[in-house]
Amino acid sequence: MTLSLNERDRRYKAIRAMMDEKGFSLLLVASNAMWSGHARYFSNYPPHFGYSYVIFPKEGPPTQFVFSKIQEQIAKTRWVEDSRQSSNYAGDIVKRLKELGPQGKKVGLVGVENMSFMIFDHLKKELPSVTFVDATREITNMRMIKSPEELALARRCAQITDQLYGRIKEVTKAGVSEYDIYAEMDYFMRKKEIESAFNLIASGHFPVAPFLSPSKRVLGPTDSLLTELTPRYEGYYTQLTVLTHLVEPSPKMKEFTDIVLAAQKEGLKFMKPGNRASDVARAMKEFIEKAGYLYPYRGGHGMGHDLDEPPAIIPEDHTLLQSGMTIVIHPCVMDKNGEGVFLGDSYVVTDTGWERINMGLNQ
Repeated sequence: MTLSLNERDRRYKAIRAMMDEKGFSLLLVASNAMWSGHARYFSNYPPHFGYSYVIFPKEGPPTQFVFSKIQEQIAKTRWVEDSRQSSNYAGDIVKRLKELGPQGKKVGLVGVENMSFMIFDHLKKELPSVTFVDATREITNMRMIKSPEELALARRCAQITDQLYGRIKEVTKAGVSEYDIYAEMDYFMRKKEIESAFNLIASGHFPVAPFLSPSKRVLGPTDSLLTELTPRYEGYYTQLTVLTHLVEPSPKMKEFTDIVLAAQKEGLKFMKPGNRASDVARAMKEFIEKAGYLYPYRGGHGMGHDLDEPPAIIPEDHTLLQSGMTIVIHPCVMDKNGEGVFLGDSYVVTDTGWERINMGLNQ
């Protein structure tokens, strides 16, 4: 299961229609190995190290620059045949732009947060008649709405994430370290053809946050384990944040869990086209605060080629929800002592509401 050339053609057609509307003659797309989503949207290739740049003309094939010869060889097997190794991104990008003739025209920059000042400064000096405009939002808006092919990959990723949680429950026991559990997670994911993952872990009586990479800590007989599972399958992330208990949860833990799940349910009432990300966030925040607890973190975020994409599920983000968005909803409840519960799973916004694609919280 992978993205087809039909998906590539669908994207290119939509991108070029946007370029025509906005008056862009070219797009220059910047990504890096951590945040590869923008370049991958154009090339279907994620750099495993360093940076990747794609030059996308309104007519003709795109050009991609990558860090190493090995990356060039792999990238050529994807959507952009003209992939080139570069040891001088600034010089090579400017040279290719000059060949394509953008002088006196408007060039859109996509992923400006991934572009160094050195490259931008070189562009301005070498192409003084070019008008450079930030076009990140235009591409981000396209990426937020997933096609049927993209949604199929997200659903498959969610299935594997649920299976991963099942494996975690099998190996979590007293006397096992966080490193032991993390190693089982890595092995399981690779066997399921997961490209990479951003997984977090913590253990203790109330392992709410911060939780990061694994430690040497050994689980005690009454501990709970918190895992935030964020694997990427064929370019698409989903997320499941769950607790695994070694003994029957305490009344306080049960109360926290009930509140956070009820808050999520309140938020999901607003998860449908026509509402806004802020509506979902505000409903969860108000529910938790009305119960007398703190709502310390954001309630979720979009996902796709990157593990954290717009919209943010916060009261300040007024992004309009649209069918085809993939969003993780993960409210947190916390008391003044820092104890609490943090849980969540992934959803697709549908024409009439939402579809839960993780079943982990119901297992």
